[in-house]
Amino acid sequence: REFSGQIILDLIKRREFTVKARHMQTRKKKKKQEEKRKYPEILQKITLYLEAGLTVRAAVNKIAEDYEQKRKKGAKEHAAYEELLIAVREIRMGVSEGAAYEKFGKRTGVREYIRLSTFLTQNVKKGSTMLLQQLHEEAKEAEEMRMRNARKLCEEASTKLLLPMIMLLLVVMILIMFPAFSNVGV
Repeated sequence: REFSGQIILDLIKRREFTVKARHMQTRKKKKKQEEKRKYPEILQKITLYLEAGLTVRAAVNKIAEDYEQKRKKGAKEHAAYEELLIAVREIRMGVSEGAAYEKFGKRTGVREYIRLSTFLTQNVKKGSTMLLQQLHEEAKEAEEMRMRNARKLCEEASTKLLLPMIMLLLVVMILIMFPAFSNVGV
């Protein structure tokens, strides 16, 4: 009896562990998807501030500060902005700008942010004059990627709605056909 009880207890613990692991994996996936959705927005803001004459550091600071103000007013938390905020705080604490941008890219783990952090790091280290042009090209690609993802999500949503639509059609057909057949039988 004790042996079988121990086996059942072990099975329950394993099941609990796999459920938690699956839940964490789902959360990570959603976080990365959200970060990818925010990428074009962040990229456009950086480009806009750089075109306005701000330095890279000032542009990133401005974006992080604006986000922080919105969060204090109760806005939703966004992972990509949180990571950018961490990078700004690291710079303020004395971490070199290039290292902070590299860490930002690595923390997100998203290819697009890694590329952005590479652009920013190169600009800090080498003073790249091509940064604005690179960011414009990257923004164009990011916008195209955003549109592709939106189309994909729409296709997935329409597929998911197909069964409920068919069920509603059947209900409507039954509502129309029932009175017709009941009159024929009279």
